[in-house]
Amino acid sequence: MEMSRAFCQTCHDAEHESVAHYGPELEVLTSPAQSSRKKREPRRHGLQPAQETPETHFGLSDLGLAADNSSLAPYEDTSQLAALQDHNAYCVPEEAAPLKSLVISSKEVVHQQSELLLSLQGALEASQKECRELQEKAAEANWPLHPKLGESIAQLEAENRNLCCERDQLKSTAQRLRRELDASGATVLSLSRQLRGQQEAQAYHGAFSLETVKENRKWLRFYTGFDEYPRFTAFLDFLLDSSGQRQEESPERWTHSALSPQNQVFLVLVRLRLGLLLQDLAFRFHISESTASRYWLSWTEVMEQKLKQIPVSCSQRYVDTFKPQRLIRHHDMPLVALDCAELFFEAQGRTRSKEEVHWGPRGRYSIPGYALAAPSGYLTFGSGADKELASLPTFLQVGPVVLSAQQEAAKRQVLSFRSLTDKALSFRFLRVVHPQNMEGQVGRAWTISCYLACLLHEPMGLA
Repeated sequence: MEMSRAFCQTCHDAEHESVAHYGPELEVLTSPAQSSRKKREPRRHGLQPAQETPETHFGLSDLGLAADNSSLAPYEDTSQLAALQDHNAYCVPEEAAPLKSLVISSKEVVHQQSELLLSLQGALEASQKECRELQEKAAEANWPLHPKLGESIAQLEAENRNLCCERDQLKSTAQRLRRELDASGATVLSLSRQLRGQQEAQAYHGAFSLETVKENRKWLRFYTGFDEYPRFTAFLDFLLDSSGQRQEESPERWTHSALSPQNQVFLVLVRLRLGLLLQDLAFRFHISESTASRYWLSWTEVMEQKLKQIPVSCSQRYVDTFKPQRLIRHHDMPLVALDCAELFFEAQGRTRSKEEVHWGPRGRYSIPGYALAAPSGYLTFGSGADKELASLPTFLQVGPVVLSAQQEAAKRQVLSFRSLTDKALSFRFLRVVHPQNMEGQVGRAWTISCYLACLLHEPMGLA
C-alpha cells in the first residue's frame, strides 16, 4: 500500500510537471480524465466499495465540487473520451487528496490563463479603440480637404477640356489659313509682278533714263557721245566683260540696284558730257544724291581701268613736234609728257592761308592734263604731278611690243594731239572749275575722256 502510494505520488508529481510544461489545454483535459478513471477504478480492480466508503465519499464529494466549480460537467463524455485517447499513459492518483490538489492546481492555472486572456482582450480592445479614434480624427482632419481637392480637380478638368477645345479650334484655323495662304500665294506673286512692272514703267516714263533717248540718235549723241545705241551697248559689254577686271561686277549684282547697269553708265556719261552736279543727276534719275555719287565713283574707276587696256599708238614725229613737252622717268624708263590741257580747280580758304604761293583770282589754280608717250610708240593719259604717275599699261615699254589678237583689234591711232584735246574737252566736265578735293576725280575723267575721244572719232584726230 505504501509502495502504491509512493508510485501514485510520483505519478502525481510527474503529472504536475507535465501540466506545467504543456500548458492549459493539457491541464484542463487531465482533470476530467482523472475523475472518470477514479470512478472506474473499483469496477476494474474488483475492490469492495464498503471498505473505502468514508475515504471514497470524501474524495468524490470534493471531486464533484471541483468539477462543478470548474463547469466541466456538460463536457464530461467528451472529456472522458479525450482522456482515454490522450492521457492513457498518465497515472491518475487513486486517493482523493492528490486528486483534489490536482484539480485545485488545474483550476488555478485555468483561472490564471483566463485572467491573462481577459487582460489581452482588454488590451486588444483598448488598442482597437485607440485605432478607431485615430481613424476618426484623421477622417475629421481630411474631410475639409476632400471637397477642396474635388473642386480643384473638377476645375482643372474643366480647364483641360476648354484648352483641348481651343487647341482643336486653333489647329483647324491654322489649317484653314494655311490653305488660304497657299491658294493666295500665286495671286500675290502675280500681283506683285504686275505692280513691279507698272512701277518700272512709271519710273521709266517719269524719270530721265536711257530708254527715253536711245531711239533718238541726236539726243543719244548729245548725252553720251555715242551716235548709235548698238555702239553704246558694245561699250557696256566691254566694261562688263568677265575676262577683264570687272568679274565681280556681273549683271546679277545689279538686280537690286535703283538703276540698271545701262542707266548707271548712262548717268556717268551724262555727267561727263554736260558737267552736271550730283544734285541735278539725282533729281533727273529719281535717286538720292549719295546713290548718284556712288555710281559716279565706282563706274569711273572701272572705265579708267578697262580703257587703259586699249593700245593707242602715235607717230614719233608728232611727239617731237608737239609743244610743250617734258621728259620724265618712270621706273628707269624715259617718257615724254605732252601737256595737252589745263584742268582748273579752286583752292579752299584754309589751303590758301597756309601755303605761301600766288593764287589766281579767287584762289584758282590748274594742273596739267597730259599724254605720256613711250619709246615703244604707244600712249596713255594722265594728270597731275610727275610723282603721282599711276600704274602704266604693259605696252608702254622701251622695246618692241607684241599685242594679242584682242588688243590688235581694239588698237587706235592718234594723228593730232591738238585735235584729240579738242575732242576730249567736248566732255564739259573737264571745263568746269572743281573744288580742290576733286583732283583725283577730274584726273580720272581726263583719262576717260581722252580714250573715249579715240574710240568715238575715226580716223583719230582727223575726223
